Amino acid sequence: MVTVKAIMNTSMEDILAFKCCSLPNQNLEIHVINASEKAVVVNNWFYLKNDRETLKVENLYPPHPVTVHPNDISAFYCNMDENTWERYKTLVMIDTEGKEYSTSI
Repeated sequence: MVTVKAIMNTSMEDILAFKCCSLPNQNLEIHVINASEKAVVVNNWFYLKNDRETLKVENLYPPHPVTVHPNDISAFYCNMDENTWERYKTLVMIDTEGKEYSTSI
């Protein structure tokens, strides 16, 4: 089973901006948790969805697909406008095989 967790206004924002990667304003953190028995390669973009619209978000760090090994967690980060975030109900990550993993927001 693969699950997704979204953390808006993450405490990692200051670390990414200052200590780690010189990435300012990375206020959204997304964890992809792989509790399955095989590795999953997750794309470096996601969708935000509500009842009327879908928004593709492509400004993720790291800027490439990530392999999440069994019993491991990978994190993605991006800058997300809070007004945009509030308009949506679901965040959907997609692996390179087309399988969707979603979480309510």
